[in-house]
Amino acid sequence: MSQHATVIGREAAASAELRSPVLVAVVDVAEPIGDLDCSRPLAPPYTGAWILACRSGRPLGTIEIPLHGTMIAAADLDRELHAQLGAALAGPPASQPVHPPVTLGRASVVVPSNFARPAQLRRSVQRLAELDHPDFEVIVVDNRPADAPAADIPGARVVREPRPGISAARNRGIAAATGEIIAFTDDDVVADRRWLRALGERFARQPDLAAVTGLVVPLELETPAQVLFEQSGSGLDRGFVPLTFERAGAFRVRRRAAGTERVGSLYETGEFGLGSNMAFRTSVLRAAGGFDRALGTGTPAQAGEDLAMFIELLAAGHRLGYEPDAIIQHSHRATMAELERQIYGYGIGLTAMLTAITLRHPRHALGLAAIVPKWMRSLRDPASAKQIHRAEDYPPALAQAELRGLLAGPFAYLRSRRSQRRWAP
Repeated sequence: MSQHATVIGREAAASAELRSPVLVAVVDVAEPIGDLDCSRPLAPPYTGAWILACRSGRPLGTIEIPLHGTMIAAADLDRELHAQLGAALAGPPASQPVHPPVTLGRASVVVPSNFARPAQLRRSVQRLAELDHPDFEVIVVDNRPADAPAADIPGARVVREPRPGISAARNRGIAAATGEIIAFTDDDVVADRRWLRALGERFARQPDLAAVTGLVVPLELETPAQVLFEQSGSGLDRGFVPLTFERAGAFRVRRRAAGTERVGSLYETGEFGLGSNMAFRTSVLRAAGGFDRALGTGTPAQAGEDLAMFIELLAAGHRLGYEPDAIIQHSHRATMAELERQIYGYGIGLTAMLTAITLRHPRHALGLAAIVPKWMRSLRDPASAKQIHRAEDYPPALAQAELRGLLAGPFAYLRSRRSQRRWAP
């Protein structure tokens, strides 16, 4: 329900111009810029390059470059970086100072999975095993039925949660975790080597933070569906400076960044973060009772459990941080059918989440009454954060699927609550 998008350079305009397949690359400007190989072993060739620019691992922004061959020359790449990112390349941003070393406590990484993507799961865990962190564990929560065969995932401790749903699986991970910090990610991602360290350092620098989220970028843009997801407005409002969120009234949140601040609605969640890249203090999660088991993938509600937790923590007076140095690359759905189901599920999850927090704390009805009409209008406003990334030929079927999901969400949540009651505590 974001009403605000953070974009760097020409990201918003360029993302609407992408056509698959698109090369995804990371370029570190702290090193000499070289030629970028854009060859593709399969047909058709890449039509463009989507590039995350970093300095010594710290993200500065993204650019897109159309391709007319199989290589971007170093001089052309350097010129495009400066043209599209401008001042971000001038030097170390004031918002990203060099911090003194901090002591990192033990961390637990929890990966819920129904083992539908075994190859991606093993790839994700393999990369997690290579994290730059002095003391951590990886817990894979097997969320298959109780009669599924036992699983062995090298590099992870596997625990079983037969109750369906990602929230139930995450809660099982919370119970099994031994870390002071619990980081959550999904089974279809690739974590940057510094991902967990960046989250832990942010917690260490700001001991009053209850949760920290990070930057989510695409792992590949090989198919039309993957490019359309980037245009859908369903992902994170990508920012490249650290943010801190805190309560600023009954239904308001103060957003602080680099000495500036802005106050907005508690329900403008686009910058808070995503469930594939979030971490919490273990004590806070356990005190909150964990995630709502009637929300999330694997339940009729399909999504929304991450946003519900962020909103509940902020409403209770906790502070939330966003740390762009904590980078996760996500594998978007590859086919149009998968994407349409995903967008439909996100629509369901959003209004299911709003229903959940309102049933739990009826005071949210007052806050939502002030913002829902404006938000509904934004769904049709071409200049809104939801629409600005979309190309002119963005498929109407995807927008219609999202709308159907939004309308179905409250009823889906009620069904999900009934189904969860059938399980023993």
